[in-house]
Amino acid sequence: MSEAGLASEFGAAWGSAAEVVAQIPDGAVLTTSLVEPTTLLTALSQTQTSGRAVVAVAAMGTLALGQTGRFPIVTAFASPVSTALAESGVCEYLPGLFSDAERLFGAFEADCVLLRLSAPDAQGLCSYGWASAFSPHLFEQARQRGIPILAEIDPTMPHTRSGREVPVSQITAACLAEGNAATEEVGPPSRNAEAIAAHLDPLVPDGSTIQVGIGSVPDAAIERLTGSGYGVHTEVLGRGLARLIDAGQADGLQKAEDPGLVVCTIASVDAEVRKLVEDPERAEIRASSDVLDPRVIARHSQLRCINSALAVDLRSQVNAETLGWSQVAGVGGQLDFFRGAGMAKNGLRIIVLGSSTSRGESRIVASHAPGSVVTATRYDVDVVITEHGVAWLKDQTDEARARALIEVADPAHREALFRARFA
Repeated sequence: MSEAGLASEFGAAWGSAAEVVAQIPDGAVLTTSLVEPTTLLTALSQTQTSGRAVVAVAAMGTLALGQTGRFPIVTAFASPVSTALAESGVCEYLPGLFSDAERLFGAFEADCVLLRLSAPDAQGLCSYGWASAFSPHLFEQARQRGIPILAEIDPTMPHTRSGREVPVSQITAACLAEGNAATEEVGPPSRNAEAIAAHLDPLVPDGSTIQVGIGSVPDAAIERLTGSGYGVHTEVLGRGLARLIDAGQADGLQKAEDPGLVVCTIASVDAEVRKLVEDPERAEIRASSDVLDPRVIARHSQLRCINSALAVDLRSQVNAETLGWSQVAGVGGQLDFFRGAGMAKNGLRIIVLGSSTSRGESRIVASHAPGSVVTATRYDVDVVITEHGVAWLKDQTDEARARALIEVADPAHREALFRARFA
């Protein structure tokens, strides 16, 4: 839809970004959709307004706002931008489970909500595009409380189905979004993808329902699975899963819930993924509470939850969030899916990671560095896979787990790890 068409659709509610943010009162508390409303945040940074911003994922709009010094930032999903802002003292991280994000963000009782939405369809409904997450809840809360709902409309975003689309008539003011939705560049496949996939493949039998977390390692490994009849119920729908679906290996017909339908709450900004999520008969990008509730997850039999990590210690505790005291990622849905899979019939909770960093440092560690967090406890993980093999942890003693993890560590670090644990 052209800008002229959008102006006609929205009528008096349509304007420039500067006109839209002029409706934000000084001292306001703002909450934002998971897809960052970059245009509105940037426009707000160019005013003299002050307040507090509670953002989902911090990108360039948040950076511009944070650099003004007038808006302290709170985020529950760490990014390179939020890490840099935290180091400068203007951003704080709010720990919380993704399944609880609606309550967590809603508790701030914002004075206005800023959303990035797709262009409206023929029925006058805008979608949440690449990610629903907790955004539908923010919209509904704002509607009930009568606070401004400010939107930037992105004609380049796919129109996707969540079942909670936004009527044009409910938007207080809107402008054209500038640029594409914020996204990280897709890097090359992990150098360990082939080896990790070979170890993972036997653990994902035909007919499994698959969840994949954020990360190049699990995404690349999933694409290389050789089975069939898979289903998809996941936090993030990435390129690896999309290719598995397009190859006919994941038709979803054996899923216990939503047979034949791909269900996620976030889709990667990717052309192959876009083709899939634009077809409402094949995929839905639902609200996080509809996807990540462990009780919903547990209804899927033969569930395989495959997530990444920064490090795993010899107690089999997983750190997927921090480098020392620096928060570099959010918990995402890893723990929600692991807890759901723990209650599911024949579920398996899997961590995949390269055995060492690009600098040669071991990702299997004797103990985590000071300041590190434990994202998934040793009670939440069944299997750890590196390019060197499979460490089966489920139902094993503490000592057996340590030995198994040392066996899949980088060979250059195995002796030191053994001495640290057993000498």
